[in-house]
Amino acid sequence: MLKAVENLPVVDFATKAYRTQPFPILADYARQWRVARSTRGVEIFDYDLCRASIVDSRLGTGHPKLMEVLGLPDGSALDYKRKSISFYNRGETRRKLRRPIVRLLGEGASEEFRQDIRRIVSQAIDAVAIDRPVDLIAEFCDRIPSSLYCKWVNAPESDWKFVAKTSHVVQQVHTRDSSRTDDIVEGFEKLLSYIDERIESRRGDLGDDLISDLIRETHAGNLTHDEVRTWLVKLAEANTDNSSHQIAIAVIELASRPDVWDRLAKDPSLAPAAIREVMRFHPRSISTSREALVDMDMAGYAVPAGTPVFANFGAAHWNSRRYPKPEWFNIDRPVRPLHLNFGGGVFSCVGRFVVTIEVEETVAMLAKEFPGLRLEKANFDHSPMFTSVTDLIATLKPN
Repeated sequence: MLKAVENLPVVDFATKAYRTQPFPILADYARQWRVARSTRGVEIFDYDLCRASIVDSRLGTGHPKLMEVLGLPDGSALDYKRKSISFYNRGETRRKLRRPIVRLLGEGASEEFRQDIRRIVSQAIDAVAIDRPVDLIAEFCDRIPSSLYCKWVNAPESDWKFVAKTSHVVQQVHTRDSSRTDDIVEGFEKLLSYIDERIESRRGDLGDDLISDLIRETHAGNLTHDEVRTWLVKLAEANTDNSSHQIAIAVIELASRPDVWDRLAKDPSLAPAAIREVMRFHPRSISTSREALVDMDMAGYAVPAGTPVFANFGAAHWNSRRYPKPEWFNIDRPVRPLHLNFGGGVFSCVGRFVVTIEVEETVAMLAKEFPGLRLEKANFDHSPMFTSVTDLIATLKPN
């Protein structure tokens, strides 16, 4: 007989220990239990269950329930969210929405952005001060993905500060904190107005950029105008905030290990391996949310339909059966198994290739130009969902 979820062990993500050092705690949970529960729902800690849950057809998106938790009011922000791919479970609608964007941001297509990303990073390096401590979040982590987004929507690159700010604001939907709802709504309203202006300015003058390619998809009958608008908002919502924090995490983890930073400075080709290890060891996405679509048996527990379920990547990545000595940071680890940060199947992150390139190029060029980079201040905050970098100050020493 299956046990009730009420009988699951209870874990607490609100402790100071978790918020500062979550991964040893998650690894310890995983050694004790395959699944547990918290105030937000059922928590998966077992590597195999985490990996399976990403593609399990019985688990759907947890986004609609998240909007309920936030109390998002009727209006343009909630209307956008309801039309976003985040609200659709597996099925033809989700597949239809993904097809054009997966093609335009697939692995090969994303490689075409590498030169643009290198140019943006190079410009940031040329503009940065080297005679005093520098806020790397403002000068690099926010600037690189936001500037690329400006190119995607044919906007002046000077708009990057607006894009970064609004992306950080609207991503607070994942805090599950209703006290932030008003700010989130205002952020989405500003972002929606901005995208409407970009679409209108480009509609009659298509060019060689992502917004033009998406508008062409409406001509081909693959997307509607509303779907193009929704995708452009979604890309701003998710890409900039997540990319910024992942770049910052990578700089901290690599630059705080002088031997590793020195290897990168001498051999930038090591950047992909280094970034893979960063994303395993200290991921931006600590967990991902799902909702049980049907009554389920999960590790011997009866999980009712409608139950929020969370796959904890932070626990899976520190599983010693899959990653020997997981507490050791080692850029020479085998490529397999891959980290789980970007999900899988029809729920995989459509921007994963671009994000990875942004992190690789930023780290590689910073290490090459500033082999003597010294961290002055670096702080993290960890929620059950994400790693956030709250401070990143460094002195950029050329040698």
